[in-house]
Parts: sequence; structure tokens; C-alpha cells
Amino acid sequence: MEAAARRRQHPGAAGGPGAQPGASFLQARYIPFFLILFMYFSGCFTPTKAESSMPGPALPLVVPSGLYYWYLVTEGQIFILFIFTFFAMLALVLHQKRKRLFLDSNGLFLFSSFALTLLLVALWVAWLWNDPVLRKKYPGVIYVPEPWAFYTLHVSSRH
Repeated sequence: MEAAARRRQHPGAAGGPGAQPGASFLQARYIPFFLILFMYFSGCFTPTKAESSMPGPALPLVVPSGLYYWYLVTEGQIFILFIFTFFAMLALVLHQKRKRLFLDSNGLFLFSSFALTLLLVALWVAWLWNDPVLRKKYPGVIYVPEPWAFYTLHVSSRH
């Protein structure tokens, strides 16, 4: 009985003050972020196709933006929330296209960043698909390993 009480008081024990939050909590705290991004994206449409282009200096910035979202999606384990937001954005683009509205430069930048992120996540998963240790650590249908787990398993062990 005394050992069980000590386990409950241990800072890392489930429900204790130092307990790690669950995956559903981690995903839930990103909902406002993606909701605000989607709301912003919904205002990025213009009636003229001439205004629907990204300025040249913005093109190289899509890469770091896509890398940032890739890290956020993989390390934060929020792929489901990301893919839901991406498909909502795609549906909005298709819906607005029927109304003859086109993405402006800001919308093109955000959509391109998300498309690049989806490509990077797909490449990341394909590259690590047959890794037995990471497959065991991340079981289930949706397999998106964290970069930090890859680093600690494969890179830091070499030093």
C-alpha cells in the first residue's frame, strides 16, 4: 500500500504534476492554430486571375515554411489535424474556383507550404517505413515517426 502511494506521488507518475500529456491533449492544443490558419486562408481569394500569382522573392521562402510545418507535424504528432486542414483548404480552393475566385499571393504561399509539407511527410514516412525500432515505437495505421526519435536512435548513437 505504501509503495502504491509513493508511485502516485512520483512526479512522473500518471496524473502527477510531472506527468507527460497524452497525444490527444497535444493534438487538441494545436486546433486553434490550424483553425486560425484556415480562417486566414479563407480570406485569401481574389476575383481576378492576374492577382493570383506569387511574387518571385516569396518562392524561395516556401521551402523554409514547408520545413517548419513538416517539423511541427512530425515532432508534434499532429498529422491527422494537418491533413484535415489541408483537405479543408483544398475543398475551399475547389469551391471558390467554381465561383471564379482565385488564390492571392498569400493564399498561394500558404497552400504551397502545406503541399510541400505533405510531400515531405510522405517522403519521411516512406524513408523510415521499414525501420523496425521506429515501427515498434509508433504502432498503428498512421505511422509518422518523430525527427527527435530518429535522431536519438540513429544519429546520436554514432557519436
